[in-house]
Amino acid sequence: MKKIYMMVSAIALAGVVNAQTTIDFESFSLSGAESFDNGSAQMGDWIFSGTTLQNVYDTAWGGYWSGFSISNMTDIVTTGFGNQYSAFTGSGYASSSQYAVHYNMGEINTNNSLVKIDSFKITNTTYAALSMLHGDLGGFGKKFGTSVSGDYYGNIPDGSNGADFLSLMIYVENYDATMNDSLEFFLADYRFADSTMDYVLADWQNIDFSNFSFPVARMNFTYSSSDTTGGWINTPTYFAMDNLATSSVNAISELDNSAISAFPNPMSDVLFVNGGIGELVIANSTGSIMSRVQHLNESSLNVSTYPSGVYFLTIQTNEGKVTHKLIK
Repeated sequence: MKKIYMMVSAIALAGVVNAQTTIDFESFSLSGAESFDNGSAQMGDWIFSGTTLQNVYDTAWGGYWSGFSISNMTDIVTTGFGNQYSAFTGSGYASSSQYAVHYNMGEINTNNSLVKIDSFKITNTTYAALSMLHGDLGGFGKKFGTSVSGDYYGNIPDGSNGADFLSLMIYVENYDATMNDSLEFFLADYRFADSTMDYVLADWQNIDFSNFSFPVARMNFTYSSSDTTGGWINTPTYFAMDNLATSSVNAISELDNSAISAFPNPMSDVLFVNGGIGELVIANSTGSIMSRVQHLNESSLNVSTYPSGVYFLTIQTNEGKVTHKLIK
């Protein structure tokens, strides 16, 4: 069973047909102050305004969860696993009450070819941040910036020279998984030549997906850390998330067709396309897709096998969409 929640806010954008939706988790019903929901009722994934945040809860081992939980915890001082649901900021973004917590693995999916993910806010959890700042007493995670392992079995030199980090790799795809990319975000970084620049993230930062050349509809997460034992990460693999912003793919405006040229027209054996960066699609008059490629300023397409007829070339960029009518 899916857990479905209404969207919490819509921000009108000037000149855009459809408003942006911001999922801020404030409408989610928690049991009270200083509480969380990790999916223990086993109702399945969370769904906000059609966008799914994966949640898995397993009753084995006393209850194991991964993916996303919803929280309003404010504890920024208590160390250890028992405080895994608190954001290190002590609140949601902009001092709001509620936010989501991600652990280990879990997908976000708009479930709609016409809806894209624009951005979200991110910070550390208290559990992860204090582990990196001070090490886990009797636990696994090391104190970042030191040269010894945080391994449970002893303070063993780890060869890092204190050049520690915790990074989040975000893998993104468009709706039909024909295009993909990734970005890396550092939740902590102690690798600077100037040690005064070393940091463990302690405020809310924005992750923006508008620079990708395709609308992001799905994302997955993996963690990397300098502190590992036998290939396993010792650092707690958590982050807090708030204000997940989505919008309509159709909200992208039409650009001046002269910004991108396609020639010759009528087409012969090869079509040349100049200008713009984005997904290039050629469809016939019935809407069937003939070609779909990633376009980077210049492309040449073999159209020799196209039957005679009318075709439509579309390029969707970050700035807008261009459509050209072609004849073969």
